Amino acid sequence: MTIHEILTAALVPVLGNTWAVELPPDPTWPALIFDVDSKPEDAWCMGGGYTAHDVNLVVLARTLEELDVLLPVDGGGPLRAVLEGLEHFQFEDDSGDSDYEPDPAIYGRYLTVRLRTPRY
Repeated sequence: MTIHEILTAALVPVLGNTWAVELPPDPTWPALIFDVDSKPEDAWCMGGGYTAHDVNLVVLARTLEELDVLLPVDGGGPLRAVLEGLEHFQFEDDSGDSDYEPDPAIYGRYLTVRLRTPRY
């Protein structure tokens, strides 16, 4: 499976309105978008060939209460739990509130995690 397939399979059961890279036109809320920045790590371990994936999630909703259920500011929540449960999870790097410029009435929250997958 590709990293996008792994993430989609993990995230869709938590929030069916999940999209890779960008939202569709006229999205419904709440919604989740994720993108992945990947970097090969040939020298990470002897004989290894790994790829580090920085996964950026943005959850968007009409209310802060919806965000607090899906991705609480102070940790926990179903989205963190599903990512931390992935075989390739390494660590949470950052999280916080996010703006959604196309619609100031929509609240956002982001989460960045690191996954590491073998290349061979």
